[in-house]
Parts: sequence; C-alpha cells; structure tokens
Amino acid sequence: MVLVEAALTELQRITAPADVEIKDAMDRWADYAPPGTLQHFSGNTLLHTDFAPHNVLIADGRARLIDWAWPTRGAAWIDPGALALRLMDAGHPAEDAIVFAGRFPSWRDADPEALTAFGSASAALWREIAEMDPTLWKQGMAKRAAAFGPALL
Repeated sequence: MVLVEAALTELQRITAPADVEIKDAMDRWADYAPPGTLQHFSGNTLLHTDFAPHNVLIADGRARLIDWAWPTRGAAWIDPGALALRLMDAGHPAEDAIVFAGRFPSWRDADPEALTAFGSASAALWREIAEMDPTLWKQGMAKRAAAFGPALL
C-alpha cells in the first residue's frame, strides 16, 4: 500500500489539463449526489477514480496508475475516497479504509458534508451499476459502497 499511497500523493498535486476533454466531477456525480451538495465535487485536480487492482501496476519499485477509463477533473479528496472503496472491496473494514483515506491532506481537510455526499453518491452510482449488470463483483462494490457512507458519519 505504501507504493499506491505514493502514487496517489503524486497525483494529488497534478492539475487537470485545461486543453484535454475529460469529465467534470460535478457532471459525473450530478445524478447521484444528494441535493445541494454537488458544489463539493468541484475542483481542478486530475483524478483517476478507478483504483481496481488491475489498474495499478507495480514495477521498478513504483506504483503506476493505468487504464484511465474514468479520468475526471474535480476536488482532490475524491480519489482517496475512491481508493477507500477499493480497499473495502479487498477486504478492509470501512473504518480502516477511511483511516487510510485520512492520510491524504485533501481528504482530511475536506468539508465533512462533502465526504458524506461522496458516500451517498458512490452508493447510488454502484447500486445503479449493479442493477444494470448484476455481475458478482459489481454487486460486491454496490454492497461496499452502501456501507461506506454510514461509516463516514
């Protein structure tokens, strides 16, 4: 996890390029965030948002984030939250995953309302994904995302 933490720490310092067409976090979570909370997702950080195990390549003593299928421009705290969900999927309790996310200043300094909005939005997003395609791993992610939000309170 140290290598993944280092990769995400480096990514947290990168501003999303203005001349590259990528989805904005407010647009991405617009259908899922609780009313009145979408402004928390706004930002200029380049986000990976998909820390599935096959999207993290460990080589030469570094972790590299690959398969940028969901690149997003938004608030820096979103990526630690997305990584926390994947940690839960790997078997870590929600509380431990949230403590790990707290290693990142962007997560620690985020408005608590923003984090609970992300928890709610993630649960709604993964529920929709699992309903549209009931593959076992997607159902598992929906279950974990549903547990993530309440653990933030």
